[in-house]
Amino acid sequence: MRPDELQEAGAACSAAALAVPVTAPAAAVRDMAVLPAGRAGPAAAGLADRWEAAIALWCADLVAHGEALGAAAAAYRTGDEDAAGDLTALGSRP
Repeated sequence: MRPDELQEAGAACSAAALAVPVTAPAAAVRDMAVLPAGRAGPAAAGLADRWEAAIALWCADLVAHGEALGAAAAAYRTGDEDAAGDLTALGSRP
């Protein structure tokens, strides 16, 4: 993968993670119609809490992955520029 492609992929990861409505799936479960004194309501709320936490962690991991791809692209460019400088210096020696 080329540095530009790494950088684009990293930006796409971060954008995708930031676009996820973290609370939406959990809100749908919380809003379920259940019997007032039943056990399904608390169970649904617990499930919603776990989903919300899991989605938030997934999004954070995806942002971190995107940032890592961007850092890899920057490191690749720096290494390439350093190598070009070294080779140019070697070529200019008498």
